[in-house]
Amino acid sequence: MFKAMALASILLAFSSQAETQMQLVGNAKLQVLFWPIYTVSLHSPDGRYQQNRYPMELTIDYLRKIKRDKLLEATEDEWQRLGVCEQAPCEQWLAELSQLWPDLKKGDQLKLVAESANQGQFYLNGKLLGSLEDKLFSQHFLGIWLSEDSRFPKQQRKLIGAN
Repeated sequence: MFKAMALASILLAFSSQAETQMQLVGNAKLQVLFWPIYTVSLHSPDGRYQQNRYPMELTIDYLRKIKRDKLLEATEDEWQRLGVCEQAPCEQWLAELSQLWPDLKKGDQLKLVAESANQGQFYLNGKLLGSLEDKLFSQHFLGIWLSEDSRFPKQQRKLIGAN
């Protein structure tokens, strides 16, 4: 019993260290007209953003309910607008995301932990939803918020710590 408790303590300590290693780069709030949509934050190991340097964590805290279909549609629209779908398998990614993402309610937190440009894990309220592993998936998903061509440049600058 003592060995099991000691092992659990060690594992918890390592888990806590791994979590605290990620530091805030920046955060922003998206509001459309009078309606708050979400707050979003970006974390990296040293608290600085460098394009295509991993790991990174993008956390979205929803301030209103959003149906899965609307979330998928918005993701597809942004990938189309950024030209991602001309070079990447967006339909495949969206099909996989539709299996992972639920409808979201006010107060839900969706997080992407991007270990590399090719691999990302999604969490909902701290619970693992699943992973996507495909060439440049994480890079293109993060690009919705981090690209210089992001739809919301003010929020993009805040996220990468440029403001």
